[in-house]
Amino acid sequence: MAELDLGTQCDEQHCRQLDFLPFVCDACSGTYCLEHRNKDAHGCSGVLLRKEPVQSEGTSSYNCGYQSCKAIELVPIICSDCNKHFCLRHRHQSDHDCEKQEVSKSRSVVIQQSIKEGAAKKTVPVKKGRSGAKNDATAAKVALMKLKLHAVGDKSIPQNERVYFQVFLPQGYKEKSR
Repeated sequence: MAELDLGTQCDEQHCRQLDFLPFVCDACSGTYCLEHRNKDAHGCSGVLLRKEPVQSEGTSSYNCGYQSCKAIELVPIICSDCNKHFCLRHRHQSDHDCEKQEVSKSRSVVIQQSIKEGAAKKTVPVKKGRSGAKNDATAAKVALMKLKLHAVGDKSIPQNERVYFQVFLPQGYKEKSR
């Protein structure tokens, strides 16, 4: 049977357990099992046991391409116009003074002008009320609540047995309804 080269052994002298998810100590950079991961458990003195820091495979960092920025990102943030790497603070064209920003500005000005011209040609009357099934249902509920609020009748009748009528008087009728 072939042996697989997976996991690492715990750096604790008496343990040496093969661990597939080892913990790396921040102070001494040693790799430890779950039982010895705490500094107290493995007797960490804070002295570096290894000269080179432990790095996970496949990670890379991306330096910001802005003049005086020293920020480092773990994921690439590339400007679509100048194809340079930037940090989150300088990712927009206006933030990193992109060389191709002038072209984009003129294009955006042309687009804004065409939108204004199109809006001037089409003047659609704007409805002042709200419409839609949801708003109609809400309006009906509000009207019913107002009707019940101003209703006149016998108070001894239970609320769920009452019947409400909304009466509209003819136009020009002088007497107000009760």
